[in-house]
Amino acid sequence: MTPGGLSLLYAPPFSIVARFFLTASLFGLLGAFLGIYMILKGSFNLQALVHTYTLGFMATTMVGALFQMLPVVAGAVIENPLQKARYTHIFMLSGTLLLVLGFLSSEKPLMLSGLLLLLGGILFITPIMLYKLLRLKSHTPTSSGMRYAIAMFILGTLLGTLLVLSLSGEFSLNYLLLARAHFSVMLFGWVGILIVSVAFQVIEMFFVTEPYPKTYTRWFHPITLALIALSLCGDTWILRLPLSALFIYFALITVLRLRQRRRKIPDPLVNLWYTGMLFLVLSMLIFPFSEFGSKSFLTFLLLYGAFVHSVILAMMYRIIPFLVWLHLSNMGVPNAPTMHEVIKPGRVWVQFYLHIASLFVLFIAFFTGFKAVWFLCSLLYALSFAFLSLNLFRGILVYFRRAYPQGASPQR
Repeated sequence: MTPGGLSLLYAPPFSIVARFFLTASLFGLLGAFLGIYMILKGSFNLQALVHTYTLGFMATTMVGALFQMLPVVAGAVIENPLQKARYTHIFMLSGTLLLVLGFLSSEKPLMLSGLLLLLGGILFITPIMLYKLLRLKSHTPTSSGMRYAIAMFILGTLLGTLLVLSLSGEFSLNYLLLARAHFSVMLFGWVGILIVSVAFQVIEMFFVTEPYPKTYTRWFHPITLALIALSLCGDTWILRLPLSALFIYFALITVLRLRQRRRKIPDPLVNLWYTGMLFLVLSMLIFPFSEFGSKSFLTFLLLYGAFVHSVILAMMYRIIPFLVWLHLSNMGVPNAPTMHEVIKPGRVWVQFYLHIASLFVLFIAFFTGFKAVWFLCSLLYALSFAFLSLNLFRGILVYFRRAYPQGASPQR
């Protein structure tokens, strides 16, 4: 057994998480280069940039993490995970690239091709994951939350499909209402619920804190869905306020748990969680009063994106070293490296400072609009994601070099 009651009995190959995480970090780098290209060209394409990060960076990371967490955390075993992961990875990668190219060029065939590939990847694996979770006889708050999150990911994907079809002229739909529903389901139902559900497990396990209140963990997910539906019933702040309050409470209680952790040593991952919770609170303070498509809504998106980006960084820098140590230890590899030897804490501190600097310049650029500041922001983001990619790659290499020292062929 491993910390937190986790087990490697049904754990998928390490290469699954490795490929998804490394791909996600490279998509982040691509997004930074895309920002530089837009600045030099003098035109801005919000849809292309947003989907590079939401699909390429966020969704790719989360789907990769679910391949590992479903069997290890929830006990929901996915048969033949390597083959399913390969298929999902290829289709999500190619679909995201084509969709972004379609948004950039306004070429209908590219958009539709990217959409079909994304549907082939997402709607292949998510029903399997959801089915495996629904078959479980008992649930923890984390596994229960995964059910809700994956169901919302499926719904959000279908809504996004209708949006792309509407944009390409295939259907005449209420674009504004559809876009609001797509954003709300994806941001709160998929990303929000999944992050909160994972936090219920990892905050206590990795940082040695008190567990979240049982009543809160039990009711968070269904209440979130109800409040998402309420927020879509009209375009007024009073309907969005309860949803904001729910996530603000999560942020505050997470900060409280981290401040009361038993191992009170400086930790860049704790700082990344603090950063994420700060931006979550700020985004939720703006969300009720942001009209869809306005500058206040873009401010909310930037703040919420900073929250998700911060938490994903914290999770990537914990999951990769943890899995390397866990797999090598269970394989009986002599002198298996500790988590701090897989990716040294000093490098994570550098990542934290690069992340903070990037966010600081991002908001200066957003509120001033100066082209030179936007260019500096894109360069900082490129440096930050390049550093992330390098650290993940080095950590992944530690596993393959220790697990297959004589050149034996690993499972790919």
